[in-house]
Amino acid sequence: MLTSRWFNRPTTRRRTVAHRRRGPIAAILLLLVSQAAVTAPAAAAPGLPLDGVASARRPAPAVPGYGAVAPPAAAPPRKLPRKPGTVAVRPGQHVRPPGRGPAGARTATVTGTDRAAVRALVVAVDAGDFGVATWRSTLDRVGAAYDVLYARTAPLVADTLVRADGTGRYNAILLTDSMLLHADGSGGYVSALSGDEWNLLWAYERDYGVRQATLYSSYGTFPEDYCLRGGSEGGVGETPMLASLTTAGAGVFDYLDPGAQIPISLSYVYLDALQSGCGAQPVLTGGGAVLGVATTSADGRERLALTFTSNQYLLQAHLLVYGLFRWASRGLFLGEHRHYLSVDVDDWFNSTDHQLADGTVGTDPGFRMSGHDAYNAHVQQNALRAAYPLANGFTMHLAYNGGDANLQAGNTCAPNGGINQLTATSRCLAGEFRWVNHTHSHPKLNFTDYPTSLAEITQNVTVANQLGLPVDATVLKTGEYSGLGVYHPDPDNDLDPPTDHGLGASNPNLLTAANDAGVDYLHGNMSFPSHVPACFNCNIVHPMQPALSVVPDWPTNVAYFSTTPAEETYFYNSFYGPNGRFPYWPTDRTYEQIVGYESDQAMTHVATGSIYTHTFHIGNLRDYGAGRTLTTDWVEAVLARYTGYYSVPLLSPTWPALAAHTAGRNAHFAALSAGVDAVYDRGAGTVTVTSPAAAGVTITGARTSGYTTYGSESTATLALAAGTPVVFTPSLLP
Repeated sequence: MLTSRWFNRPTTRRRTVAHRRRGPIAAILLLLVSQAAVTAPAAAAPGLPLDGVASARRPAPAVPGYGAVAPPAAAPPRKLPRKPGTVAVRPGQHVRPPGRGPAGARTATVTGTDRAAVRALVVAVDAGDFGVATWRSTLDRVGAAYDVLYARTAPLVADTLVRADGTGRYNAILLTDSMLLHADGSGGYVSALSGDEWNLLWAYERDYGVRQATLYSSYGTFPEDYCLRGGSEGGVGETPMLASLTTAGAGVFDYLDPGAQIPISLSYVYLDALQSGCGAQPVLTGGGAVLGVATTSADGRERLALTFTSNQYLLQAHLLVYGLFRWASRGLFLGEHRHYLSVDVDDWFNSTDHQLADGTVGTDPGFRMSGHDAYNAHVQQNALRAAYPLANGFTMHLAYNGGDANLQAGNTCAPNGGINQLTATSRCLAGEFRWVNHTHSHPKLNFTDYPTSLAEITQNVTVANQLGLPVDATVLKTGEYSGLGVYHPDPDNDLDPPTDHGLGASNPNLLTAANDAGVDYLHGNMSFPSHVPACFNCNIVHPMQPALSVVPDWPTNVAYFSTTPAEETYFYNSFYGPNGRFPYWPTDRTYEQIVGYESDQAMTHVATGSIYTHTFHIGNLRDYGAGRTLTTDWVEAVLARYTGYYSVPLLSPTWPALAAHTAGRNAHFAALSAGVDAVYDRGAGTVTVTSPAAAGVTITGARTSGYTTYGSESTATLALAAGTPVVFTPSLLP
């Protein structure tokens, strides 16, 4: 959720007796937001629902400044067509005859089959193939190098798979489904790959030692036998079926907790059995059946497949599809995948509107934090670290407004202190939190002049220095994300949501002042399209001031003016309940349900590897009883979900480190676009990386200078000079 709502917030003024950063919000409760401001994802593709699945998820409202209520809708899943028979494997076939070039002519440049590019090939029927979006979303989040072959229209030939010098083009083959069938126009089905093309693909996998991972398989022997035999099948709706990792599966998906229960929902599922004596190993089971299998063909090719659909929005896809890719590539790929959870608490030292559970609104005095609330935040943070060891580095970022701090306060903690003890307790706990410059007095900076903009930035840093709060001056979070092109065209309209005019409409005075003050990174908001980077975990280099970059936050649906479960429940149902402004749920939700939905959305961000923070506000850190707060309720729900699924640490980087990471991701994707090329030589046991231009590229499976580890993976960033190869010995996974 935004630092404030767009609703009638007054122009900021210096505090005299009761300075208020928040304007009255009573108008929200009467008018709320214009319905025209709400957009929704496109409806699911038409078609008959599958057995047992009434429909795909309903499109959820998308309200500017608020978090998503639910994942986007996706097309209903479908069962696979059946095709009898098999494609005869030609174990003696090679992807191209030894000593022959692409056209069959003899050439001295053709080498053996030890060298293959660190790149994946996704093989799909066509652009409408459901698995394309699922594979793409995973690979794009990783930052992997990959190509997509639409086999229905693009022939698979030797040149598709092998370069002229004999180097293989791919170190991982990823199928959307095991048969790649499509309607033949006469009531039957035909594979997008002919028998010759299947054999060419298998010859490549055999010759170059490349693994094949399949997103969705059923049972039977076409085009080849995965040892799966039919049991029962059907659709699973919103209520998930649970799947478990086998011992073999725990090795493949070793970043997951071995005892994790994987929820499979909104899917068509084949509950298969293994053919006895076939030599396959189940990797995932559920309902007494096999849901994932690892097999080795008679000619030595390694294959891994799941037996259910997974669209790109489902948690099961976030948990498992990365593991399929990682297994196929043996843990050697461009990019990386880790998990993060960071929280910003905005408006420290400030005051806020306060909506009560009966809908009445308090604005004067509204809500202000106490010394007890600050100390309790410290206690709860430590308790969360202790209860969830995977998140033992979790640390809140406090976005502070120094204009309301007491510069004469001492530095003694007041565990039971009131409002007047907030500053002293904050000083006492200065090293327990991370501090973010949120401007001195929290004005809207959309049209401020240069002196005002500069003073808001620098005076707040001065306050931090006076109070002993460690703040990094390179990071700035403006009030309401103002000054970055998102505002209502009528400056007097505080009722309706803002218009996203684009970063080109940013306040040039703010940008110049920020640059002059040493700022490198400005917070943005993921609910504004112009603040969403073009690549995953990247930032946006500001088009008006390239020395500045915009790093977005995730908003939530925990209202800034809510301080208790009853207050949050009132707000949430006034928006998303059946009688709310943006009705989504069939009945009003309870607080427990709201925390569940909100933490589910956050878990999506965490599971996909998003590094961006989630924004809360001071009212959400009020101790509403027994030390509990809305913020820490949310955090605990996310941590409980995470630790139920994962075995790897949940990272909580500082804001400067987070921002620097996004800059590194920009460089990584620029390197991909420039044509960086990594080639693995399995005979020599080396990887050679080259780039036509100077570049910085991240590689998982590298242990070069400065590498880091995460679970069983090692990752390093290579600095490449144009045309100069870098060679390293990879750290492969089984």
